[in-house]
Amino acid sequence: MSSRSNQAIVRPPDVEMDQVLQDSHLQRQFPGNGRASFTIWSNIKNQATELNEMINYFLRKVNIFFIMVACSPVVFAEGADCSGCHEVETEQWSRSQHAVAMAPANPSTVMGNFNNGVFRDGQVEASFERTKDGYVIRTKEAGEARTWPVKYTFGVYPLQQYLLDAGNGRLQAFNIAWDTRPASAGGQRWFRLDEPGANHPGDAMHWTGVYQNWNNQCADCHSSGLVRNYDSKTDSYDTRWTEVSVGCSACHENAQEYAKAANRGQRLAPGIELAAMGAWLVSEGKRPPRHTGPESSAYQVESCGRCHSLRTSLTDQRGGAVHDQFSLTRLEQPLYYSDGRVREEVFVLGSFQQSKMHQAGVVCTDCHNPHTGKLKVQGNAVCTQCHNAGDFDSSKHHHHPRNTAGAQCVSCHMPEATFMRIDERREHSFMVPRPDVSKESGSPDVCLACHTEQDHAWSIKTVERWYPDLYQPDTWYHAQQGNLTEVQAYLLDELEPALRRATLLEQHGEALVARHMPVLARLAESNDAVIRESAYRVLRHGAAERIRNLAEEGLADDSLAVRLAAFESMVWSGVMPDPERWASVQKEYVHYIDMQSDLPAGSVLKARYLMAGDYIYKAEQLLDRALAKDPGYVPATILLSEILRSGDRNLEAVQAIDRTLEHSPDEPQLIHLRGLIRIGLQDYAAALADLERAHELAPGQWLFGYRYAVALFQLDQKGKAREVTQTMLRRFPDNARLRALMNHL
Repeated sequence: MSSRSNQAIVRPPDVEMDQVLQDSHLQRQFPGNGRASFTIWSNIKNQATELNEMINYFLRKVNIFFIMVACSPVVFAEGADCSGCHEVETEQWSRSQHAVAMAPANPSTVMGNFNNGVFRDGQVEASFERTKDGYVIRTKEAGEARTWPVKYTFGVYPLQQYLLDAGNGRLQAFNIAWDTRPASAGGQRWFRLDEPGANHPGDAMHWTGVYQNWNNQCADCHSSGLVRNYDSKTDSYDTRWTEVSVGCSACHENAQEYAKAANRGQRLAPGIELAAMGAWLVSEGKRPPRHTGPESSAYQVESCGRCHSLRTSLTDQRGGAVHDQFSLTRLEQPLYYSDGRVREEVFVLGSFQQSKMHQAGVVCTDCHNPHTGKLKVQGNAVCTQCHNAGDFDSSKHHHHPRNTAGAQCVSCHMPEATFMRIDERREHSFMVPRPDVSKESGSPDVCLACHTEQDHAWSIKTVERWYPDLYQPDTWYHAQQGNLTEVQAYLLDELEPALRRATLLEQHGEALVARHMPVLARLAESNDAVIRESAYRVLRHGAAERIRNLAEEGLADDSLAVRLAAFESMVWSGVMPDPERWASVQKEYVHYIDMQSDLPAGSVLKARYLMAGDYIYKAEQLLDRALAKDPGYVPATILLSEILRSGDRNLEAVQAIDRTLEHSPDEPQLIHLRGLIRIGLQDYAAALADLERAHELAPGQWLFGYRYAVALFQLDQKGKAREVTQTMLRRFPDNARLRALMNHL
């Protein structure tokens, strides 16, 4: 399920569509007149033939429906428009998960049991029914019974969700999904995506809440050419698309004009080149694979990655790319482990951009067919296209018997993680297994995924015996443990992955702004937009007069993400750009925050922008609305408390923090802030308790410990203040403010 970030609820997973009906005895039931059901091809003897026929039958019915029905008032280039000239590609696409990423609910697309199906778990009861008008889900929860019309199917394998009409143009993704796997694999059942008892009506994470909303969380990846059309005044949507599913125009942005020209007998360039070019020469001994011929399109990974990633939308437009229409989420915890491994549902791009393959120029279609989404070849053969089989598909390399799980390249280099209960997805960072780093970072040890009876000590010793020179302090995990001098060297090393450098830059942004502005200026000229964006983003830590000149350079950047980061840093620093010179950037930023203001995070951005223009009352109203949508949203409460404190409304600020802590308990930032406010209210005992608790919850935040020690000293508890400071200095020996405090004590 979604977390409190701008991510999709379901994205097209990497699992092959062929697995949908892999059980030869599976009976597919389609509700029909009188709730009749029928079994498809139950007497076909050849299992492979049966599976292919079943899949093609299902997808053929779906796509005939797409071709015949205009699903939106706005129509772009449908698959049928392209099939006349691109018959093979269209046929391949019709067998992909993209083709059924979203579809109107009808007998050809609904896979769940709506023949009076029922789900109960003690908290909620849901019944699934077919009516003369379509499909409905009836719910009983918290003493309330509701009937919801099913508008669309969402996804197809290994699960299918259903989008329900919640009014005001909103579609919500129901939290009880249909397991489309075969019964023999545990499928063909209704199951709950979230934890029973975790989310209740009115909660932000409940299926009716803001984070399970189709319009802002997942629509732009499951449909093509989508425009949300959010109206912040009425808090409603008029969302439109050009194709209901992920069609030709999702990747080929010039598809409409190209198809129209072809129909007129004219020639038109198809748009930006997306194909993989040249060829890869297989590795030989210690010489890695080499690319020969024309370089592959750098835009291809961007094109795939704009959906197969966790990112924030910056503007409503048809098409677009990461760093222009979207801002890619950094390698932040808890989304990722500190070694760069995937932890939460972040999809593919953030992993792949860390990989040596991406650094070398490998693109998605070197491994995947772009129209089916399937691997070009199966098993280790997909890797030995480039990596010599004699060297790598060998027990001398992987130390496992042939044809076992341990002998598969993906077992060690692309470990699986399960999301949405049953959706297994492989990582794409292709990291070399490092059991020593896994132990330190807390990430899953790939050895122990199979050898469950063993422990970290065993896997560390075993891998060290196989590869005696492997354990060097040269990983992404180690880079984050370095001092500021080592951090700067990493940031300026163009051979390191850009996404990692951008993440490290933001981790140390405050110190860099305070002491190393020339380094930031150099990074702001990087060829990588992700690094430029982060460089301008961290300027918000500096005073207006210190960052103005550099920030204004960012306002002229070619990348929208960079321009917005520079503009936002100026706003946060209390300085607005020249409105005449930078009117176009200001317009882009206003559009961005308006579009995002349906989410609590967007409301906070808009409130801060209003505060910069001294519209304090409007900002407070907006923050109240954000907290109505998500009462536990910490950034909204922090900014609201700033407004309340500036108006000498300290008691109201404490009350606002208390309300948020009811929904987000043990949030160290809020507890720390409450402690500071209570000092001003002269409630010293409660203040010290808050500051101590925040320090305990976040020992890595040196400022929390520092302020706690200062408060102890000021309240004449010098011994305790000295003890806290000494503990902090052992953790942060080079911190000047802690050393100065210790000298004073």
